[in-house]
Amino acid sequence: MPSRDVWGTLERLVLRVTAAAPDTVAPFTSVGVSCVGPVDEQAGTVSPPYLSSWTSFALREQLEELTNKPVVLASAGAAAAEAERTIGEAQDTASFLAIVADATVDSACVIDGQRLRGAHGNAGAIAHITVDPGGLACWCGAQGCLEPYLSSIALEAEMNRPLGRANDSIIERSGLMLGRAIASICATVDVDSVFITGALVDVFGDRLLATARRELATRSRLDFLEELTLVEPVEHIASLVRAASLVV
Repeated sequence: MPSRDVWGTLERLVLRVTAAAPDTVAPFTSVGVSCVGPVDEQAGTVSPPYLSSWTSFALREQLEELTNKPVVLASAGAAAAEAERTIGEAQDTASFLAIVADATVDSACVIDGQRLRGAHGNAGAIAHITVDPGGLACWCGAQGCLEPYLSSIALEAEMNRPLGRANDSIIERSGLMLGRAIASICATVDVDSVFITGALVDVFGDRLLATARRELATRSRLDFLEELTLVEPVEHIASLVRAASLVV
């Protein structure tokens, strides 16, 4: 992701890829695009954190003008959820939460086979659930959100070193806060399956998930949450495939 001229770079990439398509490949009929939240599906705009030049950026309109095709826009969490239920491990799960813990934190909920959208397309997003009142400052302006405890950008800035050099206390804290956030959202929307992927899971691994599961067991005491499970999918679904799943 370039720090400047982000749209210009993307525009050139799209044009180059479409121009290189061989004659044997059928022309594409629509475009799926995901972006880290918050998004506004109604307006077709995105406002990814740490990229001020794209605040309320009209990504859908720009892509429709560029490709002359209909564009489906959603958050990175929504794309992950659609991919998991289309070709992933959630194909036989009617209601679940999908979390992407990466440079930022994104997530979405599927209930009875339908992805929740909300007023703007951010339903099921847990990045700004308060997990530590008065805790770390979040880019959104609040304190104690999940985002600064589970985002690789925020953690690396706090530690002043790469994610792979995080000590046990940081990993334990991330798992604790993740468990708190999941307990809150699952008690609210009534799901018992959570699928989580992303750099935090890849780097922190079982230590992160084990701590999150212990916290879940402590906080999820309602009968309908007895079978609540936190799963790291075995098969990785690439970001472009997730975006394509929005169209499917």
